Amino acid sequence: MDAKARVEKRVVFPVGRREVWAALTRPDELSSWFGIDVVSLELRPAGRIVFRGADGASRRALVEIVDEPARFAFRWLPALAGGRFDRLPGSRVEFVLEEVPEGTALTVVEAPWVLVGEIVRMAAPVIVEGTLPDPLGAPPRITMLA
Repeated sequence: MDAKARVEKRVVFPVGRREVWAALTRPDELSSWFGIDVVSLELRPAGRIVFRGADGASRRALVEIVDEPARFAFRWLPALAGGRFDRLPGSRVEFVLEEVPEGTALTVVEAPWVLVGEIVRMAAPVIVEGTLPDPLGAPPRITMLA
C-alpha cells in the first residue's frame, strides 16, 4: 500500500446493525470478508487476530477499538520477510456501522501506518513480549499499556 494511500468504501446492507457486527467479529465470518482464515480473534482492545493464508503463512493484527455494535478497528502488525520486519508493515482497518432507513451502512477505512526504525508508532505506548507458543517466524506479541 502506498504510504499516502487511503481507501474508504461505504456499503448499505438491508439488515440490522447487530447482524453486520456479528459478520465482522466472528472468526468464520471475518474469514469470508478477507478471503483467508481467521485462526483466532480476541475481541477486545489490545487483543490479537491471527490470519492464515492458503500457503500457510500467518499474519497478525492488533485490535484497537471494540465499540459494539458501532466501531471495530485493528492494525496489521509488521510481517517478517527475509528474517526482518517489512518497512511498510501494513495498515489500520476501521469498520464503522450506522443505522440508516435502508438497514445498516458500513464504512470501511484502510490507511497506512509507519515504522520508525524498528519501533511501531501507535496511538498508545506498547511493550513487546516474546512469549511462546507463537509459531516460528511470527511477529512478537504487542500489548497496549493502560
